[in-house]
Amino acid sequence: MKEKVIFHILGLYLDKIERAFQLDSKDMVKLHQQEAVAAIKRHAYDTAISSCQKVIESNPDDIVAHYQLGVAYMGNRMMAEAISSFKKVLQLAPDRAGAHFRLGVLYDKTGALDKAIASFKKAIRLEPKRADFYYTLGIAQDKNGENKKAIESLNKAIELTPDTDKYHYRLGLIYDQQGQHRKAVQAFKRAVEAEDVAA
Repeated sequence: MKEKVIFHILGLYLDKIERAFQLDSKDMVKLHQQEAVAAIKRHAYDTAISSCQKVIESNPDDIVAHYQLGVAYMGNRMMAEAISSFKKVLQLAPDRAGAHFRLGVLYDKTGALDKAIASFKKAIRLEPKRADFYYTLGIAQDKNGENKKAIESLNKAIELTPDTDKYHYRLGLIYDQQGQHRKAVQAFKRAVEAEDVAA
């Protein structure tokens, strides 16, 4: 709570603080970045967008600011702007798995499933131990009619994190849609068992 109050006050008086203390540009960039992070945590996306834009004005190639800007745009459901921000991140730093992942989520939400699948696969190549990456890939593949690949991706997610109930549940749904009811029932049972373990 204390952090929220401090960053709220900073947001209200940042320009005055800058003038009063004549902070150098690096210090101001750091303050704006901290303000953006705090604003995203409290879902104040407009404030986060403004802070990120101030950082980008000072340094157009600031990867962190572009990434945070993309997250804030996602929070405000500004999909096209978020996609643009994450593309900029990847232009500056192609090895950012998180940016590939978020871009995949955005493509999935906008119905561009082939692009979503490609983005998730890039994220997985960079961070192959992330079960959530395989899970979202599996969902996109399922939506795209690639059921066998979706099953493989979900099984990989389960292999990496066996006690996540939603992974088993989603796998059960796919089996059920394909008429493989025994496998579906097994997956649903495992989902309940995983939920019990998590509780």
